[in-house]
Order: sequence, then C-alpha cells, then structure tokens
Amino acid sequence: MVDWFFGLLTPTQWDAWRGWLTTLGGLLALPVATSTYLRNGRIKREEQARLVFSKFTHVENHNPGSTVPLLPNGARVGNACAALGLINNPDPDSEEKMLGVALLPLNQTTVIIHNGSKELIGPARVQIVNGGTGRTWDDFSISVGAIDPETDYVVNFTWENDVYPGMPALATTVIFRDASGQWWRRHRSEPIEHVHDDPENAGPTPAERVTIRANQQAMGIPTEHQLVEPNVRLRVRWHRFWRARAGKSPIP
Repeated sequence: MVDWFFGLLTPTQWDAWRGWLTTLGGLLALPVATSTYLRNGRIKREEQARLVFSKFTHVENHNPGSTVPLLPNGARVGNACAALGLINNPDPDSEEKMLGVALLPLNQTTVIIHNGSKELIGPARVQIVNGGTGRTWDDFSISVGAIDPETDYVVNFTWENDVYPGMPALATTVIFRDASGQWWRRHRSEPIEHVHDDPENAGPTPAERVTIRANQQAMGIPTEHQLVEPNVRLRVRWHRFWRARAGKSPIP
C-alpha cells in the first residue's frame, strides 16, 4: 500500500513530502538532543561534586585553665567560642601573638574542606555533627567564600565539651555551591546530595543569628542596623515542603 501511495505522488509532491518528513524528524530529534545535553550536564556536575568532602585531621581536649592555640595545624579561620579567653603569647619569638585560654572544658578539632574537583567552589559552610546522637551543633559553624580547585581549606573548631570528662563521637557536614551555581550537601560520609538554593545554605545558622543580634543589641546597635532574617521566597518554601514530605530536614 505504501508503494501504491507513493507511486501516485508526482515528483513535486514527493519533494514536499520528503521535506515535511525531514522537518518532522528534526523537530523530534531536538527535544531528545536537549534532554541528552541537560542529562550529561547534570552527570558532569555530580561527578565534580562527588570530589568535595570535609573530614577531621586533629582532635584535642582542653581542660579549664589550659592554653589553646587559636589556629593550629595550618587553619586559616576558626569559629567564635564564648568559653575561650584570650591572652598574649608569652613566647616573643612565636608567630602566634595571641593564645586562647580554656574557661570551660573544650573540644578542639581541625577540619579540612577538600575540593578535589577541577572547578572553583563557594561559598561553603561546614559544621560539626555528634556522631553518636546525630545532632548537628547549630550554634556555631564556619563559612568560607571560595575554595580553589584541587585544594584543601583548613579550618579550626573550638567549642564547649558538654559531655566532659568524656568525648563525643564526631563527624562533619558540608554544604557548598559549585561553579555552575548548583548547591550540594555531604552529610558525614553519606553520598553527595543535590539540594535547592536556600538562603540558609550559607552564612550564619538561625541559632548564630540569635546570638549575633543579642550581641548587637548589647552594643547599642539600632534595630534597623542589626542582622535581619533571610527572605524566604515561595519557591524555597515549596522545596522545603517536599523535603519534609520525603522525611528530610526542610532546610538542607
């Protein structure tokens, strides 16, 4: 029947049909090519994100009254700790002009954020997790602006040991933005997770913002100049809703 049908077509009609079929094939191939391109892009981004993680390199305990190095083991930045006082270093030849003194039992740990990818990442925020209870300490965190490709960014955490004289099991969680603007999270040693763009992904945690505003108020800073809560848009609320429905924390 096909031969009969095409046999009835004149050369001009056949050329028109052939052009139409070619156009239709091109239109059908376009979404397939677009889908393949987007899928390959997602795969490439995830491959790079899998090369980013955080881990401990040193863990120490400090008894009350002991001196505490502020940025040991090559750390570039540390968190604020209310239980850590400051004193002048008695060693004039030391590169560290200041030392900490433990006012309470303290935990101190050095953490690296490893960017094994070939792209710049950032911002990134790392937090400490109680490996036994699963609790993430949300009253302190460390945020960094950018981490160069295939490098380690070293940070130092110091905080009160609330199980003294014991020592909690420790883990880390890191959330970061890749070079394409996508956000990723690696909690402890779990697989990398692609998360939505949330204003809580970077900067101070909610608990830290409460402390910051209390300090600003104590310093007499006017309310209109104090730290404000981030603006949560409808799209972000939608993502949070579905994360909660999936049994995850609404905020990554």
